[in-house]
Amino acid sequence: MAKVAIRTLDQTQAGASPEGSQGDVRAHNYFDSGDDPLHLHLYEIADGASIRLDAGDAELSIFVWKGSAKAGDTRLNSQASALVEPGASLALSGCDGGATVLVFNQQEGSAAASGEGRVLLLPSEQVPRTDAMGGNEGIGGALHADAHEPTPRVWLHENAFDMPDKETVLHSHSEDEVIFVLKGGIRLGNKLYPEGTALAIAADTKYGFHSGPEGLGFVNFRVSSPTYTSADGSMVLDEAKLWVDMVGKPEYLTLV
Repeated sequence: MAKVAIRTLDQTQAGASPEGSQGDVRAHNYFDSGDDPLHLHLYEIADGASIRLDAGDAELSIFVWKGSAKAGDTRLNSQASALVEPGASLALSGCDGGATVLVFNQQEGSAAASGEGRVLLLPSEQVPRTDAMGGNEGIGGALHADAHEPTPRVWLHENAFDMPDKETVLHSHSEDEVIFVLKGGIRLGNKLYPEGTALAIAADTKYGFHSGPEGLGFVNFRVSSPTYTSADGSMVLDEAKLWVDMVGKPEYLTLV
């Protein structure tokens, strides 16, 4: 795996819809090769269409980017999420115009299966969220999974910068991660990448970025709880503690 790999939506390959899909479903593969420790697929589910997502030996983290979907009787609007443990599956159907969903997971075979075979749902109105991280107005954050019980062993959070050209200083994280740009743009060096861009970043890689002229919103996936380290090593933070202290832990619905 390269230290940083970048894919825009128009650079993705069309993929096959999951087995058991019905109706108009379009798949886009961002990262799914044997060289990618973390995988990301995007599915466009038309109104009335459905997909079935089966977890193998790796948990699935599902994030609703646009539109609305239903999981059983539960509506999952934009910025909702779901977690699917090994041995479980989730059927999603598009509603009210359809949905675009992101599905993250660790490469199959990378870890022994664990968990209780649960499907945990987090409707958008139940996501613990702040619009002023650390007291800074205009910097938002939301926690979907912190890799501690009662969630599976995965991490999923959102960040949002309402202002243009907001700098995130050089730093690293202890876990491989995938960042997906939900809105605005992300500037790396002199290159501006639009919404729909995904970045796969290897553990312990030092990087920094700026928000684009219309700000930046993104979702971040990892397979376990990370540590943040500043570039000079002077600041080391337990990110799970930081986030839970700031917004609290998610409270899930269990799909039965």
